[in-house]
Amino acid sequence: MNFSGATKGHAVVTHETPANSTKRIKIPNVCIGLNVRFMTPYEMLRRERAKFVLGRA
Repeated sequence: MNFSGATKGHAVVTHETPANSTKRIKIPNVCIGLNVRFMTPYEMLRRERAKFVLGRA
């Protein structure tokens, strides 16, 4: 199965990293198996060019 068409322009954001474990399947492993893009929250913030501005109190 290939879900990349259904997720065009979208990505799964997770703190998990791929692992070779059969006891606990991690989100990035599922994304790899389904050909869905994934990234860390930090990558997402960089790509979105997020800026955190503190307002005056």
